[in-house]
Amino acid sequence: MRIKTLVAGLFAIAGGVFLLGTAMAFDVGAGPIWNNADAQSKCPAVCGSLRWNGQWTTTVPGQMSVCGTVEGLDVPVGPIWNNDDAQTKCPEQLRRVTWSGQWTTTVPGRMSVCGCTPPPPAS
Repeated sequence: MRIKTLVAGLFAIAGGVFLLGTAMAFDVGAGPIWNNADAQSKCPAVCGSLRWNGQWTTTVPGQMSVCGTVEGLDVPVGPIWNNDDAQTKCPEQLRRVTWSGQWTTTVPGRMSVCGCTPPPPAS
């Protein structure tokens, strides 16, 4: 009985660690998408610097669809040298979402990320 409890506890811990490493993804509005071929051309463009995960769904038939992303709240944008540079690069790279005003350098001189606020859920 103790071994079963121990094994169950280890699986619960492993599952929690796995979830902590998972990025939060969200949907980006794309206007109407008529079929998968249409999604293949529209979604990469509307996701901007976010990566499209290959998923899309129609939320309002004939009017609105959303494209799924695999990126979370921090979006890689290349090097940002200072706050003035971030004021230009982050809004430009996060065209379809709202920049949170936050950024950080992840690899000095090579990569920075801009924080973004996910769009409200599609209705």
